Amino acid sequence: MKFSLIATLLVALAIGSESVSLVKRETPAELEMISKYFQDLVDTLKNVEAPELANKARAYFDKSKAQFQTMVEKLQEQLKPLSSNIEDHIKPLAASVQAQFAPLADMVQTHIKDMLKFVYEKSKTILPPQ
Repeated sequence: MKFSLIATLLVALAIGSESVSLVKRETPAELEMISKYFQDLVDTLKNVEAPELANKARAYFDKSKAQFQTMVEKLQEQLKPLSSNIEDHIKPLAASVQAQFAPLADMVQTHIKDMLKFVYEKSKTILPPQ
């Protein structure tokens, strides 16, 4: 509603500025009519109570939430086959990757154990006996 009022104001001002150059004697009446309209609008907005406006906003949000909830549920139903299809493709890929990395992980683990054993033995030789 505010956007339509702003758009109406801009159109009225544009028409008024165009008509000023054409007919100067009609401009004050048009401006007075526009200013009266906006003064009435301001008075009306001042009289609107805050709780009433909050209740209207809450009702609008609840309605929007209900609409979005149904949209989300429909989207979930549509995406279920896609997600299961993707899952069917990813499981074999993940198993293949895991099979390829398992020997590498074992080798790294063996090298780390050997390195720690080497450091332990060297540190025993460096430390004085107790």
